[in-house]
Amino acid sequence: MVALLATLLAYPVLYAVRLAFTDPLTGHFPSLVNYAQLGRDALFWRAVRNNALLPLASVVVELVVGLALALFLSRRFPGRAALRALVVIPFALPEIVVLTIMRYIFVRRGYANAALAAVGWPALDWLTPGSALAWITVVLVDAWHVTPVMFLILLAALAGIPAEIGEAAQLDGAGPLARFRYMTLPLLRPALLAAVLLRGVDALRIFATPLVLTGVEGVPVLSSYAYHQWSDYGNDAAAAAAALVLALASVALSVPLLRLREAA
Repeated sequence: MVALLATLLAYPVLYAVRLAFTDPLTGHFPSLVNYAQLGRDALFWRAVRNNALLPLASVVVELVVGLALALFLSRRFPGRAALRALVVIPFALPEIVVLTIMRYIFVRRGYANAALAAVGWPALDWLTPGSALAWITVVLVDAWHVTPVMFLILLAALAGIPAEIGEAAQLDGAGPLARFRYMTLPLLRPALLAAVLLRGVDALRIFATPLVLTGVEGVPVLSSYAYHQWSDYGNDAAAAAAALVLALASVALSVPLLRLREAA
């Protein structure tokens, strides 16, 4: 196991760190020339901004929708099992399948504009590179695909809350909103923090959704920017530098969230 981890994890990470601090022209190490290049690239700063805002927006949507679905589907009613299975389907689909379907929906002559035309509304350019609508579309597509993760975590947490607590609060005169605010939310806090930690760190790695829907420069993020440097320009050092920025951002986010999780 140690040999496997060293081969597949430690060596590539250390090699990438060395590459990020190596001048690709002179081979000099250590050097900040790659980061100087990133600092002069407007596309890199767009990727940094998107990498901060896209995961935040996506996790907020997933948290709100996942919690609403978990609260609704934790109740007993006919057809509940079928609805639960339906909610989980998006996450069960392979990402490339989801994104292929979404391209058919949101391209200029796709199903979304066909639906708008059917009600007399003008067509929209959902995936125009750099547009606010493309940014929103990427957020919603990413949230649609991954909200089931949030839903399952919160549904399991709700199932662990004893029904007697809610019944006692109801007997004491607490209404639905009061029970949710003062009973359900505090008891869900560990699960909420765990879900936000899991999705927050994972959302920073967003790659395929903006790349497939809008292209490299449409809604750039650090992972797609690194891929762009490597595949289109053959600049391995700049790609490693961008990847290292993303890795450090992931660590910087996960440490405070882990502390909050432990405190809960």
